[in-house]
Amino acid sequence: MPIISSTVPAQKTTTPQKKRFEFPDIYVILFSFIVLVAFLTWIVPAGSYERQMLPNGRESVVPGSYQVMEQTPVGIMDVVTAIPVGLREASSVVFLTLLVGGAVGVIRKTGVINMGINAMMRLLGRRTELLIPVLMGIFSLIAAFIGTPELGIAYLPIVLPLMLKLGYDTITATGLVLCATTLGFAFGITPPATVGIGHMLADLPMFSGAWYRTIFYFLIQFMCAWYIMRYAARVKANPAFGSNFDVDQELRQTLTADSSEETFTSRQRFAGIATLVMFVGVIASILKFALGFDEISGLFVVMAVITSLLVGFSPNKICANFNESFREILVGAMICGIARGVSVILESGNIMDTIVFHLAEWVGHLPQAFTAVGMLFVQTMFNFLVPSGSGQSLITLPILIPLADLVGLTRQVVVLSTHWGDGITNILFPTSGYFVAILVIGRVSLAKWIKFYFPLFLGILATATIGLVIAQMIELGPF
Repeated sequence: MPIISSTVPAQKTTTPQKKRFEFPDIYVILFSFIVLVAFLTWIVPAGSYERQMLPNGRESVVPGSYQVMEQTPVGIMDVVTAIPVGLREASSVVFLTLLVGGAVGVIRKTGVINMGINAMMRLLGRRTELLIPVLMGIFSLIAAFIGTPELGIAYLPIVLPLMLKLGYDTITATGLVLCATTLGFAFGITPPATVGIGHMLADLPMFSGAWYRTIFYFLIQFMCAWYIMRYAARVKANPAFGSNFDVDQELRQTLTADSSEETFTSRQRFAGIATLVMFVGVIASILKFALGFDEISGLFVVMAVITSLLVGFSPNKICANFNESFREILVGAMICGIARGVSVILESGNIMDTIVFHLAEWVGHLPQAFTAVGMLFVQTMFNFLVPSGSGQSLITLPILIPLADLVGLTRQVVVLSTHWGDGITNILFPTSGYFVAILVIGRVSLAKWIKFYFPLFLGILATATIGLVIAQMIELGPF
């Protein structure tokens, strides 16, 4: 910036403008983690546990089988291939993001989502704030029972324009979806990927202890709803208060321009009703038949095609809309696979089991009163390396359960600590692919999200800690 000298008025001198700190792009962050973990494979001793096949076809570690092995540091080519290998290993989540996000984009282009938003705005009138806890309750209950926080990829494209039209912002919409789905899963009642596998490994009655999990599910969801509603009220009173103000303004202008020209036909109204029925049917099918990512992805694509045909779009128009929607969601899908690259390097360098072994040893040396809390913190840290809930359960629980038996900790408390510890950092660590994909869809940077979420995260962590202390004190049993 030019500065005029007070002593030599005839001359102008320039001083270098001080560069402001710019938070790294998510690609930079993830690749840096890949490189860092690759470096650790040269200094952290390699080791491994033996694996055994479970009745459900999954592999689990054998307790007490850890052995140090010859060092296997990764090379440059391993770092180079970590991203494509990560994309392949995370293919189910990558394609879920691409297909579900693309399908919702196609449905949005039919106009039925905007039509539903306008109808909801008329129904709410001035009580728009009530929509936040209502939507959070619906999304979180689905996650609490079936454990699919990845469905936030489908919810956000619907919630985002609604929140903006109601005077809120992108942080409100993203927070609503992420906290409802992920923390609904984290403190869920019967999620199969964590509690289900945990009870199988711990030889407990399936989904036992649900009464205790239900109490904390409602407590955490109340905290989240209050936190988001408080932030949303401030944004509505003063839009400049929003952490993502520039992006919000740009999106609001786009929505205003679209709405001013939009009129809805009888075909769109019929298609809107049909889409709502199909969406409820998809969710009911997930609940009843425990559908996997492939089935969910396919059903959303079919739903988008049927909606488009009902509106009157030609096959070529539908294909063009899919192409455009895929381009919009591609970055989010790619990030899901790139984030898996960290785990790929850990496994290639054979240091993941070493980290688990030493974390378990650390828990074993804690005073007995802090064993459950130690397990919670171990799981939150390990979640950075392996964000998959089922993956963590299969690696850590076979090691922690014998440890709990030795110190007199009930197995129900162990499963609870690993279940809670897995979920609460899923929307904090950038190695969680679907989380970062949702941030991309919501146009929210990782730095702005952490600034928004971190105070809530501390409150949730404190609540979970208290919950585990109580569970340990009452010796929470299998029923």
